[in-house]
Amino acid sequence: MNKSVVTGAALLMLATAGCATKGYVREQTEPVSCRVDVAEAKENALEQRQNGSEARLTALENRIANLEAQLAGMPDKAMLTDAIRRADEAAQRADASARNAAASATQAEDASRRAVKSFELGQKK
Repeated sequence: MNKSVVTGAALLMLATAGCATKGYVREQTEPVSCRVDVAEAKENALEQRQNGSEARLTALENRIANLEAQLAGMPDKAMLTDAIRRADEAAQRADASARNAAASATQAEDASRRAVKSFELGQKK
């Protein structure tokens, strides 16, 4: 009799433990499933942003390389400053020469007038 009581008790425990119903499983897994879906969506969005950032970074790197190549072909600031200084000095010398030429022309005109006056006075005597 003892055996049948133990067997009956074991069968009763198995019957009450039973399998989980579909509804119970759905209730338990639905919050986890939602969190997984949200995490996957965030991961996809971050991946797209990363791809866009990588493309922009590559474009910027190319632009920098092009600008560096252009700068390599340009004279440096020291050369330009020196060229400007020499051009300014040459302009100042040219201006001084022009003033000297104008002064010489004025002197030549004065000398010419004096010569004409002197000739005229010499003719009258």
